[in-house]
Amino acid sequence: MRASPITMALLYFSIGVLLIFFAIQNVSTSGWNFWSYLIVSFAAIDFMIAYRFYRLRRVIKQLQDQNKKKKD
Repeated sequence: MRASPITMALLYFSIGVLLIFFAIQNVSTSGWNFWSYLIVSFAAIDFMIAYRFYRLRRVIKQLQDQNKKKKD
């Protein structure tokens, strides 16, 4: 069973939020160091992937609408 693009987008977005939370905790305890930048970069990648899944859902919906119009 495949997960829908919206489900995957929400999953990646929530992981990104969690990583941002960890980065804030790390910065507040030890300042900006290598690990803080690494965590923030992983969060940025997760947000980018979430956005791509959201866009994928919109494209799939547009293709379904076009196919539905062709059949009618």
